[in-house]
Amino acid sequence: RYITDSVPAEKWHEIVTFDVKKQPKKVAIVGSGPTGLSAAYFLATMGYEVDIYEALNRPGGVMRYGIPRYRLPDEALDRDIAFIESLGVRILTGVAVGKDITFDELKNKYDAIFLATGLTLGRSTKIPGSDHPDVVQALPLLRAIRDYLRGEGPEPKIPKRVVVIGGGNVAMDIARSMARLQKMKYGEVNVIVTCLERTHDEMPADMEEIEEAIEEGVKICPGWGPRRVVFDDKDNIKGIECVKCVEVFDENRRFNPKFDESTVQYYDGDMIIEAIGQAPDYSYLPEEWKSKLQFVGPRILTNNLRQTQIPWLFAGGDIVNGPDIIHGVADGYWAARGIDQYLREQK
Repeated sequence: RYITDSVPAEKWHEIVTFDVKKQPKKVAIVGSGPTGLSAAYFLATMGYEVDIYEALNRPGGVMRYGIPRYRLPDEALDRDIAFIESLGVRILTGVAVGKDITFDELKNKYDAIFLATGLTLGRSTKIPGSDHPDVVQALPLLRAIRDYLRGEGPEPKIPKRVVVIGGGNVAMDIARSMARLQKMKYGEVNVIVTCLERTHDEMPADMEEIEEAIEEGVKICPGWGPRRVVFDDKDNIKGIECVKCVEVFDENRRFNPKFDESTVQYYDGDMIIEAIGQAPDYSYLPEEWKSKLQFVGPRILTNNLRQTQIPWLFAGGDIVNGPDIIHGVADGYWAARGIDQYLREQK
C-alpha cells in the first residue's frame, strides 16, 4: 500500500500495464465493492475488457456506504477507483442487474460473469413491534447518513434517544454516526448499544471501535436480549424491553442464546436500530440459474478460483466467505485468476 501511495499514478499505470496483451473476451462484474473492484483491477491488468454494474449512484459498495466517512474518506476511495478506471474498466452506476438489465442479457453480452454483490440485507430481530417504521436497519441508515453528509441526500431522521441492537462493528459504526449527528443537532448524545454478548471482550466488534464509541458518549450495555418494542398510547416508540442473556453459545460453540426471563431491563428510545447481521440478496438471479448453484447456508459454494457450478459464473467476497474486506479483496484476485483460466480454455 505504501508503494502504490508513494508512486505517482501515471508511473504505477505504466508499471501494471507494461507488456499487457489485450484479450478478445469481455467480463461483467456485478457489484463495485472491494471484491468487484479488486477483480476488475486484476482482470484489466491481464488485458480483459471489464464492465462493472453497480445499482447505487456511486461505486465503492460497503467502503462507500457501509463504512462511516470518518473511517474512510471519499477522497481516498475516489483516488483508487479513478486509477482502476484509468486501466479501461467501465463502471456503470445506477444500473441494477435484474431491473435495469436482466441477468440473461449479461450472459448473452459477456464471456464470464463475476458476482460480488455483498451482504445488502439486514437481519431483523422479529420481536413484537419490530415492524414499526422507527425500527430501522443499520446499513440503509448508514447509506443515508453518508449521502446526507456529502450533500447528496436529505437529512435522515435524528431522534433524541436511540437504541442500537447488536455488538459488532456495524453496530458501533451506526452508534457513533448517530451520536455525532445528535451532537450536531442537539448538543448532546443519547445512544445506547445493547447486545447478547455479556462483556466487551465477548462482543464481535473490535475493542478499538468499542472504546472509541464510549469516548464519543455511546453507552454500551452488554448481556441483554431484546424482547419487545414498547409504545406509548399514540403508537410512538418509547423504548425497548430486554431480558438478561446468560449464555450466547452452547458447548459446541454454536449460536444458541439462553435467557433469564425473570430479569428484565428497559431502555428509553425514540428509534430502534437493528445491527445484528447482514444477508445476501439474490433477487437478481433468475431461478433457472440459481437452482444450478450450490449453497452453504446463504453463501455460494465455489472452488478455490471462485468458480461456481456454472462454468462461466464466478462469485466471491461476502456472498462466499462472509463479511471481511481483506478476504474480499483477495477473492477478487483469485476470481480474476479463475476467470482468466476459464476463458483461455475456451479458445
